[in-house]
Amino acid sequence: MNGAVFALALPRLAGAVPLTVVPPRLATANASIARFLIQAGAIREGDVPEKWDDAIEVCQGALDAWLKRELGPLHCLEPVFTLTASSGSDGSSMPRKGACDPASIRYSSVELVWYENNLQQWPVGAALEALERAFPGLGQAALDILRRQSRFVYPLFTPDLACDVASYVYWCGEDDEEAALDMEAGDDVEAREAMRDEMVTRRKLDEAFPAWSTAIPTKQSKSLPLAAIERLSGNLHDSVMRDIAANALGLARMRIKDAFSPAVEGEFLGWGAVLSWREDDLTVRVYDDLVQLAYQSEFCDRIGEIDMALDAPQAMCSWQRAMRQRFKAIRLIDRLIHLLAGGNWQ
Repeated sequence: MNGAVFALALPRLAGAVPLTVVPPRLATANASIARFLIQAGAIREGDVPEKWDDAIEVCQGALDAWLKRELGPLHCLEPVFTLTASSGSDGSSMPRKGACDPASIRYSSVELVWYENNLQQWPVGAALEALERAFPGLGQAALDILRRQSRFVYPLFTPDLACDVASYVYWCGEDDEEAALDMEAGDDVEAREAMRDEMVTRRKLDEAFPAWSTAIPTKQSKSLPLAAIERLSGNLHDSVMRDIAANALGLARMRIKDAFSPAVEGEFLGWGAVLSWREDDLTVRVYDDLVQLAYQSEFCDRIGEIDMALDAPQAMCSWQRAMRQRFKAIRLIDRLIHLLAGGNWQ
């Protein structure tokens, strides 16, 4: 019996033996990525496992660990950052293993790309209307701050965008559906009415949202001043409303520059969240139709991107410094969405 067990025993590899064999040239190329991140200070000792075979996988893990430390826990948003090596000869990304001749691999740059991993709908209309009832202009100000400050850091699809998108998705670029009806149904009254019942119309959009929710503040009709929001953040009776006002104020005071925006070819779909007014309202329908249209041609679903040469680790340091401010904004955006969508608003 013991002999049979011995005969069937599988050999064991020493811990020093790698799990996979990586060609020397590929290992050297991968190590250049690790060296770049180490020189940039992006990797901590604890981020690197004791045993590993693929340096790029280790670097991605180290980047994820840094992001978790910097961003902290989030309620509604799930940003993902990916690191890809590039040969630099034609800007194309290079595979990690096996897809090309290892002897020809030589990385010259890395590309960092980030996007939302789990795009979701968050109904915020009831909360914003409650804020408006508590103090006229507060709901509009909170929505405008979210819309404006998220634009360059974590864009949100909001009701005003749904109204803009409807123009070219349904109405041939016009302000209402009449031109589209002329094109499809002509003078056939019954056909026009049947189409009008099925499609998103100007009237349906106007009825779906309060006028203030889709109106962009101008110099003539300014949003609620920040000084007023600051007073409200301490004086509102409802603690959740006070928290919303305080977080909106913090977000509004941030200076967020237009940096790391992706090179958009085709329709932009890099939204971090869909802020609908109600469950399954027209915001969601317009967004879904936009996505279906975009998938038929070119589109961009990235929130941000940056290319960095491997001989310039200081570029990684600069990116990390710049992202800390943006991470603070993402936390505030996430907190505001969580507060607006999570309450039992009457």
